[in-house]
Amino acid sequence: MEKHPGKQHVAIVEPCVMAGVGLRHLLSSSARSTYAFHFFHSIDELRQSMSAIEYFAVICCLSDIRELRLESLLFQDEIANSRPVTLRIILGGNAKEVELIKQLSPTLVNGVLSKTESLPCLKSMIMDLLKNGGAGQPVQEENVITVHHRYLSPTERAILRYMTCGYSLTDIATRLERNIKTIRAHKFNAMAKLGVNSDIGLLSAADLLMSLPDRYGLSNDTHYAQ
Repeated sequence: MEKHPGKQHVAIVEPCVMAGVGLRHLLSSSARSTYAFHFFHSIDELRQSMSAIEYFAVICCLSDIRELRLESLLFQDEIANSRPVTLRIILGGNAKEVELIKQLSPTLVNGVLSKTESLPCLKSMIMDLLKNGGAGQPVQEENVITVHHRYLSPTERAILRYMTCGYSLTDIATRLERNIKTIRAHKFNAMAKLGVNSDIGLLSAADLLMSLPDRYGLSNDTHYAQ
């Protein structure tokens, strides 16, 4: 196995081969880097490597494929529980996905970045996060409106959790013992709060809500999938 004496090991999981090549070129170009970057195409590949290497940070690049995206998010949760000192960084597909992750799970990961950033900017932000232990991103000031829109009601959260389990609005209305019109109203309220304007966007938010524990621990409910 290749040795990197004196370097801190950073694992990067990128399912897309071409994107992985780009990241490898971007991050491995500095000969003076204090980090040894290891690139993987899947979570399983990284798991096998973790038996031999203690990683300083794990960076998961979210895929456009829903199953792979969920796997990456759940793995970040797994790392948070089993290796709490490991830095956890997510590279989202776009700025909207990044904002959803920040809103729904502000405490799980040490950094959330968008792959749509310019390459020099993306490299700089990744290196800053590694250098500062995940504290490289500026803290945004929140006003009353931002705080109000960030938090979903218990019913809105329940609807999103049922959606990610494949339930229709009619099924959700039955399970929550609510009128279908009421369920639709809660759904549109959730869309407005999360800043999404389509069912696909809302489903992505639902996936994030199920996969990433929020600051109150409300995402750990399991009875929705029964």
